[in-house]
Amino acid sequence: MEITDSLYVEKDPQLQLSRIEVPAAEGSFRQPTAAELSILTFWKLRYARSRAQELSNEFARLLNRGSSLE
Repeated sequence: MEITDSLYVEKDPQLQLSRIEVPAAEGSFRQPTAAELSILTFWKLRYARSRAQELSNEFARLLNRGSSLE
């Protein structure tokens, strides 16, 4: 199995790629592709932002409890 570090390839195609040889064993962990990492990161950030908004709303609700605004 060959793992290629292509993080900056799109920015500078002249960069040499570093290669790491890893013996592939049956049932071993497979490195995620760039596309898989991108999708995972997108959904984790979306969840984090949504959760942060929920907590912010809950905090505001608790602050306003008992006030004339609610």
